[in-house]
Amino acid sequence: MCIASYYSLYLHGNLTYMMKYTMLVYMGLLDYLKRRSDKKRGKERFILCLDGGGMRGIIPATLLMHIEKTLHTISDDRPLYSHFDLIAGTSTGGLIALALSSPFKNELFNHVDKSMSMVSNIAQIYREYGQTIFPKGNSIFPTQVINQLFSHKYDDASFNHLLYNLFGNTTLQEALTPTMVVSYNYTHDKPYIFSNTLTPHALVRLAARATSAAPTYFPPAFYFDEISKENIPLIDGGVVANNPVLYAYKEAKRLYPEAEKFHIISLGTGKSSQRIEIDKSNGGVLSWFDPVRGTPLHQIYASCQMNTSDEIAHILDDVTYLRIHKDIGKKIKLDETDPKILTHMSDFADDLFNEYKEEITSYLSLCSQIKIKPNRP
Repeated sequence: MCIASYYSLYLHGNLTYMMKYTMLVYMGLLDYLKRRSDKKRGKERFILCLDGGGMRGIIPATLLMHIEKTLHTISDDRPLYSHFDLIAGTSTGGLIALALSSPFKNELFNHVDKSMSMVSNIAQIYREYGQTIFPKGNSIFPTQVINQLFSHKYDDASFNHLLYNLFGNTTLQEALTPTMVVSYNYTHDKPYIFSNTLTPHALVRLAARATSAAPTYFPPAFYFDEISKENIPLIDGGVVANNPVLYAYKEAKRLYPEAEKFHIISLGTGKSSQRIEIDKSNGGVLSWFDPVRGTPLHQIYASCQMNTSDEIAHILDDVTYLRIHKDIGKKIKLDETDPKILTHMSDFADDLFNEYKEEITSYLSLCSQIKIKPNRP
């Protein structure tokens, strides 16, 4: 073979080697950039928190509709749940949290409009099924108010039926993204957290029932705890954390110990600035628990908890905290089902979103840039 032929083979071999080397370098660079992106995403976590408040849950439900539409305007059409590393709720907020992350398989959710998004359906449920949860009597005498002085105001049969229709036998381990709701174990005097990692085998409908078992309104829910092997009575998480932000933060720290920043958006259910003047009624037991006045003691406890949670959340070094909450201008009962009042609350939520639109859009833009993928610890 001539020298020219050897030289040609030599060049061809080197070129092939260089091409392979270049490809390996390119693939290595892509892998590095991907790992760098994943590392950045892993260090920033996004949390959605939803307050308790009974039928005032229509306010955060309406806000979530606006949030979903805003995501669409920035060309992010992923399901709402996929934007959050954790969704947390208390009471009515717990119901929304569970609905957002539930897979709703097969026959589940057949009674709602499939042409609407899940978020829109949640808002619609408050309008259509409020009186199923809080059925009003037909008597001219206030029998329910009288009953509430000595027992629970409502039978929970219709509520349980609705929860079964919504969630069936779905368990928390099937949640589409990490989810937690707060309840309270009054036998052992401590909060009880339902989540897809702590109580994976718990039925979603039971967790929903437990987090919303408001004292004097519904009887407690009972849950067999797999660890303690006890059948424990649980009541509304609002007695300990009407705004669940601090429990959500604690759970997020447990789930994501490597995270350096937690971006929390917290949706309230409207507050009333009207003063509760117990002293004018002598401050007796019936004054504090007067059903006609919406059980003032419940209102004070809920307000105190929210204020405390807000103050602490705002000063946590590794938290950015966006709180969407404002005075609604009037006192609205937990079990209010008047269509006019529900419309008023929806309109209030519309105005509230417009007031915080810039901050919410900024939060959502950051969320979309990091391209969160549901993390299932």
